[in-house]
Amino acid sequence: MLTGLILVTVGLGATWLAILGWRHRHEERISLIEAAILKTTGAEPLPLTKFDRALQWFQLIMMSVFGPLITLLGVAFLFGD
Repeated sequence: MLTGLILVTVGLGATWLAILGWRHRHEERISLIEAAILKTTGAEPLPLTKFDRALQWFQLIMMSVFGPLITLLGVAFLFGD
């Protein structure tokens, strides 16, 4: 049962992040770690490359596919007992 709850939580989290990612896909984003480093140094972020943008699209697609699958797997674990 604990495995099912963990899978449902992770799956719903990934699905929610995918929804947010699709909603804001045209905005330039940086990670929290990079933002903290830039804040302490006072530097400006580097522009995104084509490879960075391709990885962002890949991450969105993977979260959109595997988020619901992990959620369904968790539900199967919960109701399979």
